[in-house]
Amino acid sequence: MISAAAFVLAATLGSPVPPARATATPAPSREETVITVDRGIAPTPTAVRPDDKTFVASFEIEQGSGKERLSVYRDGTLALVRTYLGVQTLKKKVLSEDEVDFVRRVCSETLALDVAEYRVDALRRGQPRRFRIEVGRTGEEPRVFGFDELAQVPLVLGRARGALEGLLDRFDESTVSQDDLWDPSGLRAGDVLTRRVDRKRYRIVRDDTFVRSLEMLEVERTLQRLVVLRDDIPRLFFDPASEEGKGPDR
Repeated sequence: MISAAAFVLAATLGSPVPPARATATPAPSREETVITVDRGIAPTPTAVRPDDKTFVASFEIEQGSGKERLSVYRDGTLALVRTYLGVQTLKKKVLSEDEVDFVRRVCSETLALDVAEYRVDALRRGQPRRFRIEVGRTGEEPRVFGFDELAQVPLVLGRARGALEGLLDRFDESTVSQDDLWDPSGLRAGDVLTRRVDRKRYRIVRDDTFVRSLEMLEVERTLQRLVVLRDDIPRLFFDPASEEGKGPDR
């Protein structure tokens, strides 16, 4: 008599094995490959990012007939729309996941604010700049904050402005020679740097350890706050040891 185990084994060995079915590999969609062109460098495909177009935050500057709107999305898309006299131009860059998370964290701190509008009732020549920040919320409409250029705003709103406004430098087309770049690893809170584009001076007030960024506050009027990656500092600011970088606040 054949045991039950032997019967099962014989049945298994005797059964034909069905041929493996060939499965077609789907071609990558356009959204799986991001091509960036930056300062004459050949286009380079970046790593595949999550296909998540969730809105994170935006920063809008309006003055007279001109307007700029910078938007950040969860998949790393950084979009800048410039509008002047009704004509729009669009440029895009790509942020890392750490950078997107940093912007999300900083901007989400503003959601605890009760006041959404900050204005200054003062007469001045010309048309003052008007700012608008939108912060995305899960399952709800974005929270909107508006403020004038000279308005005093809460620290969390100033930090959100700095984190977003600092990203505008990603679209700066000016180039810096390798000889003018310097090592920013020794920078500490309290150091004062001079920005290349307008010679304004900024004091480092915070070193964020999450993504190696520096929070900087304008020295003269303490109105503008920037959040800049440490690696981008040499391209945007003079070496503090150089003649251009020296000043009375050092």
